[in-house]
Amino acid sequence: MKRTTPAPRRCPYCGGHYTPYIRAAGTQKSCGRAACRKKHKFKTQTSWLERNPDYFRGRYIKVKCWRESHPGYQKEYRATHPEHAARDNRARVARWRKRKRFRSEIQDGLFRRRIAEIRAIDCSDIQDGLRLKVDGILRIMSG
Repeated sequence: MKRTTPAPRRCPYCGGHYTPYIRAAGTQKSCGRAACRKKHKFKTQTSWLERNPDYFRGRYIKVKCWRESHPGYQKEYRATHPEHAARDNRARVARWRKRKRFRSEIQDGLFRRRIAEIRAIDCSDIQDGLRLKVDGILRIMSG
């Protein structure tokens, strides 16, 4: 028995037309583009979470109790799975570096903004202008 090709549909996310995958024609809601799939997944997950708000409540307490009743589990697991521990450590270092870079970008931006404010000081009296600029520089240097 030959299946008929599903009729083309319009993607609600990009507006383009797509032909649904033949085996999922009844349930497919978006085209196959990665951006559209990502938007659809986000939409369905948020709507599911709205319908099930208490699903994750109490999980922390359960995990905490389990970890207290199995005190050496993580140490033993890491000893028997060194490749997983190494991968986890690399991921942790990458997250730390990303956060550090982001914080430094914020600090650099604040620093540049302060310098721009000092440069923008324009006074009719030269001595007042110099005093304000020096005060601003000292304020930056002091933290």
